[in-house]
Amino acid sequence: MKVIKDEPATLKRLRRVTVELHHHDEMLMSFRPDSYYKLGYPVEDVIYGGIIINSERVYWCSIGQRWEA
Repeated sequence: MKVIKDEPATLKRLRRVTVELHHHDEMLMSFRPDSYYKLGYPVEDVIYGGIIINSERVYWCSIGQRWEA
């Protein structure tokens, strides 16, 4: 994902962000840091929005048998 334009909010309009998604299966979601969100099946845990916002993308390393950033 690449942020093309980020216009701050004013008194008359909300914040506007224009982004470019690189892959056809890439999705964009928004979270409020002070809200709670329920994860999907099979986990179904409830997570604080601030935790999701501070997360990072990882992948599974089959050689080291651990998650890598």
